[in-house]
Amino acid sequence: MFGTIALSSKALADYEPIVGEEALAELHRLARPLQGVRVLHLSVAAFGTAVADTLSSLVPLMSDLGLPSQWQVLRPAQEFFAANKAMYDALAGVGARWNAEMEAVWHEYTAMNAELFAEEFDIVVVHDPQPGGILSVFTDRHGRRPSGRWVWHCHLDLSEAQPDVWRLMQRYCHAYDALAFDLAEYVPKDIEAPIITVIEPAIDPLGPKNMDLPPETVTAMLERYGVDPARPIVCQISPFDRWHDPLGLIEAYASAEKQVPGLQLVLVAAYLAEEPEMRAYYEKVARRAEAHPDVFILSSHSSLRGLGNVELNAFQRAALATAQKSIRKGFWVAASDVLWKKRPVVASPLGGIPRQVIDGETGYLARTTEQFAQRIVELHQQPELAARLGRAGRQHVRANFLVTRYLRDYLRLFQRMVAPPAA
Repeated sequence: MFGTIALSSKALADYEPIVGEEALAELHRLARPLQGVRVLHLSVAAFGTAVADTLSSLVPLMSDLGLPSQWQVLRPAQEFFAANKAMYDALAGVGARWNAEMEAVWHEYTAMNAELFAEEFDIVVVHDPQPGGILSVFTDRHGRRPSGRWVWHCHLDLSEAQPDVWRLMQRYCHAYDALAFDLAEYVPKDIEAPIITVIEPAIDPLGPKNMDLPPETVTAMLERYGVDPARPIVCQISPFDRWHDPLGLIEAYASAEKQVPGLQLVLVAAYLAEEPEMRAYYEKVARRAEAHPDVFILSSHSSLRGLGNVELNAFQRAALATAQKSIRKGFWVAASDVLWKKRPVVASPLGGIPRQVIDGETGYLARTTEQFAQRIVELHQQPELAARLGRAGRQHVRANFLVTRYLRDYLRLFQRMVAPPAA
């Protein structure tokens, strides 16, 4: 079997002050015919990703509603890491050195994990592309499908996927009873399934990344990392790669700092790849930052001075604005983390960002380095504007991007997939 993640219990009733009695009543109504349905969520990583953050809340809430749920992760193996990452990058459309050898390694990885599937569930949700072949391989090897109905939830924008890798993945999609995507625009036009649905990402307002923090706790955490809480702060929390353009944000900061004396920029590396070219990019960013004494490079990655979710929470709360200077598509639900804290976001108008950052209402969409700098200066010079955007941002997230809405979407999908278990 796979590794089962031990999770703390959660009570749906705790969310009533946030989302209201009516929203919880709907969840209980949707869950009533699903009582006793056993659910497995299967993913690649147990932490460090938006999927992992969401599952740590979604799974215990499903159990609280009477659907016994587990979260398991695939067996990690170093020899498969390069092929899995190349597949992910290729499907995300960022370019990958994919070849026949990598395809063979991926097949080996899929077969190994298919043999580990030994339990029975009523519904199995497979997250992300790397384990997407498990259902078909299990069926081919054993001459029968594993128990239950199966969902493949792809959290990637496949619109620019490499054709050869998408053709490989597409062969395995037909076996699933349902396919779920993060945005309607992410659904490939050449895909078929009994059910195709959209489940947009969401955040947990009561999780460590978003729970309320006392001001003195925020101050203490900033000071621990040498950041002055009395001076204005802009931060970006993202992987450290060219697709998230930390170099461009440093350039925007340097321009804004001329009009905002004492401005500080905090760059938090949410993910650090081990490939030589990625490490070289990180070092290039670090060298560029050395020219600016008020640019701080931190990390939520264990190989550096690791920040946990509570520390990330504190930096977002302290910032006058958070940036997301991406040049690659993606949903980037982290924008909702910031908006929930009543802080405006300045972000690139890509992927799911415009669903969260409504230009001029909950933050600003910026296309150029100059626009990023301009909006940062504007938010500092007009605190009442920043406050208004922050309030609107929190309400927008409350209505659209909380884990209770995510749970509702899954319950609706499950109702379409399974009949109530026999009494």
